[in-house]
Amino acid sequence: MEFQEYAEHYFDMEKAIPYFLICFAALLVVMGIILVIARIRKELDRKSSEGEYIDESDMGAFDSENAYGDNVYSEDDDLRPDARTQQYYRRRSRRRQGSLRRQIDIRPFVFIESFYEMAFASTAVLLLLSLYYIINDRINLREVHMLWDTYKDWILVAFLIVSMVMNRIFDRLLVRLRYIDAKQRAGIRLLSSIYVILILVYICFIYQSPNYGSIIIYFVMMVIGRLFYFDVTWENFRGDIISIWKNLPILFMMIAYSGFTIWYGFHSGFLWKSNGVLVSTLIAHIFMDVGIVIIHHLRLVRWILG
Repeated sequence: MEFQEYAEHYFDMEKAIPYFLICFAALLVVMGIILVIARIRKELDRKSSEGEYIDESDMGAFDSENAYGDNVYSEDDDLRPDARTQQYYRRRSRRRQGSLRRQIDIRPFVFIESFYEMAFASTAVLLLLSLYYIINDRINLREVHMLWDTYKDWILVAFLIVSMVMNRIFDRLLVRLRYIDAKQRAGIRLLSSIYVILILVYICFIYQSPNYGSIIIYFVMMVIGRLFYFDVTWENFRGDIISIWKNLPILFMMIAYSGFTIWYGFHSGFLWKSNGVLVSTLIAHIFMDVGIVIIHHLRLVRWILG
């Protein structure tokens, strides 16, 4: 099937809009679950006074990456991932002692933005892997394949580096993520690598496609390297494992969302198996990212969490 036929099919609004509405409805369900969990956490924090607060007037201007000023990062922060953030809040509290402004707990927003980061990180990787798949399996030009067979492993590495840059662009342009710090971003991106491995394993064994074996091994080694690098300390390893465990609900919700939207896409005929399950997964993620941008700019999360 020619590229033009795929383009005409996927850009047919009569087919794309109903699929998007179903994807958006599924995203609203997922976001509803996240908001319920975030709301429960907020109430528990309020009762235990363990929340992380900033002034309501600063909600739009706060940025976790710029919150630390000139503070020096110490190894002890690995044991207390939110230590610098807490120092920032204590300084602001001292400066504004006696202020009557309403305080907002940002931890529910951190939880929600972690889901956004998971979506964007997965989309960036899937985009480059889909391009890798298309070049490897769908382009039948002899000159391209000669170059590809010689350098495809290095090209995969270059694609993954580009995906990191794209992920950063998504974080800044699509939805500016303000409340998750660098350590939480790193944990979520590690989780997104595990998520991509699960997708590739599913394709490889369920659809019995041998084309992803080398990519699966590459991603597995990348995750292992992230956990067991040459100068790793027990504290760093434990912190990574705790981060994975803490964010498992986000992984499960992402799997449930993508599984449903891909199944519905195949069932309704909007997604074609002939273009590859990996590409279909990417299309489902793009629809999810569009839905996230809409939800963010409608300020639904801020309105519900107050």
